[in-house]
Amino acid sequence: MSKLRPNGVVAILTDFGTVDHFVGVVKGKILQELKAGQMPLFIDITHEIPPQNIVAGALKLKFSYKYFPKGTIFLAIVDPGVGSQRRAIVVETEDYFFVGPDNGLFSLVLMETKPRVVYEILTEIVLKPPYSATFHGRDLFAPAVALLLCGVPLSEWAKIIDSNELVSLDIYEPEPISGGYRLQIIDIDRFGNLITNLSQELLGERKAKVVINGQEIRIVRTYSDAERGEVVALFSSEGLLEIAVREGSAKEFFGQKLPEIFVFINS
Repeated sequence: MSKLRPNGVVAILTDFGTVDHFVGVVKGKILQELKAGQMPLFIDITHEIPPQNIVAGALKLKFSYKYFPKGTIFLAIVDPGVGSQRRAIVVETEDYFFVGPDNGLFSLVLMETKPRVVYEILTEIVLKPPYSATFHGRDLFAPAVALLLCGVPLSEWAKIIDSNELVSLDIYEPEPISGGYRLQIIDIDRFGNLITNLSQELLGERKAKVVINGQEIRIVRTYSDAERGEVVALFSSEGLLEIAVREGSAKEFFGQKLPEIFVFINS
């Protein structure tokens, strides 16, 4: 029997944007399903995930979840497969609940914090007519969050599934090459910094050089160590190597064709 209980905080991450009504409706539906007097605290992580970009959603969730208190429910919806046979799930870890589609959105989080138990939401119980095949955020995931907040046992509206069956993203390890790694750009932030999949932990204390499109660039500690307009590499606040341009945008600097990035370990 789980000792984890929701603490009343619901942290929401979506690709819905803030122009349309979708985010507000999801919150309203949760409130509508709650008992009188229940009032959760909604925290918006972001609603600006690029549409249908599961990788970007998984990254932002990985960067965020560990800063929330124990018992937080994370409602994450980046769901290009809505209305298909993809499963709707609740993942319970030692400290948190994660609610959303089984499409890899939680896989980077689950590399760091192992699931205690995983449930598939029983749509025949949770989906109440009339409902839409294209808005499961409102009609399926919001009611599931409300059931968690109300303390309704998961066994009444979900079934346990094997965590090894969850969809996983295979993006997170740099490609080993002779003398180093070929890196992948896995995200571009709003400042135009190119975020790679090389972690500071993987590099450790080893000295290295970064080569972009055949040209070595400096590795600096912080943006202010670079000259204005200089292309540099540095480790971000999340411990991933990023390519940046001081007081500029690496995305704009390199244009439409993303650069080839290599890291070579000094022998």
